[in-house]
Amino acid sequence: MSFTYTVSKRKNNRITYRLIGILFLLVAGAQLFLTLNGYGKHKLLTALMLTFLGFYGIYLIRASFRKQAFDITYIFNEDGLTVKHHYGESIYSFDDIEFVTMVIADENMIFYVLNVKTTKDAYSIPFTMKGELCEKIYEFVNSRIKHDEDETK
Repeated sequence: MSFTYTVSKRKNNRITYRLIGILFLLVAGAQLFLTLNGYGKHKLLTALMLTFLGFYGIYLIRASFRKQAFDITYIFNEDGLTVKHHYGESIYSFDDIEFVTMVIADENMIFYVLNVKTTKDAYSIPFTMKGELCEKIYEFVNSRIKHDEDETK
């Protein structure tokens, strides 16, 4: 038995993250230039603000290159979990999976989230309009991972 699920991401989101990050860096750079040339009275407050803007711009640019920003295919099979992403693939056995949880916000909602925590990464897999598939994958993975004996009592 095997389950395959793909989460598609839009390229426009990555471009927007990068553009907004560059905008934050430009604003921080312009403010730094003006402060160094003697404009402005509150230099400490300005330095704190431009530090925040600069670091947030860098964070946004870096976030647009993380593997979760691209299309990801999750393959659940008898061997474990295989995650195919933009930078290659990650393979986890069921021994590497620490826990799996399924989040249902509301019974009337059409949105489910499957959280899979491995020894290296944590994945939040959104399922829109596919609640049955999410439940099947949850039961499949949950029956194969090791549980602490304290949890079952």
